Amino acid sequence: MNDPADFKAHTAPRQPDENRRTVRMRRLKEARLVFNNRQSVMSCIVRDASKFGARVTIGEPYLVPFEFDFMTPGETPRQARKVWVRQNEMGLQFID
Repeated sequence: MNDPADFKAHTAPRQPDENRRTVRMRRLKEARLVFNNRQSVMSCIVRDASKFGARVTIGEPYLVPFEFDFMTPGETPRQARKVWVRQNEMGLQFID
């Protein structure tokens, strides 16, 4: 039972989205996605973020265009790109 091989067999495999350049920090922060020449705004919750991107929860992620402005209170707005969508979550990459 104390054999290291037994331990390896019972550990969870590494998830594909854990292959990142930097560690993402957990957050629960409100943000806004701004697009359509600043005429459209969608609210979202930042679940985790790094200097390269973020994972957000959003009501209708399929309505978000490929590129948009990402704004969080008290921070400089950033240009971002939609990378993936799963149900009501969306991954985004900063492009500025």
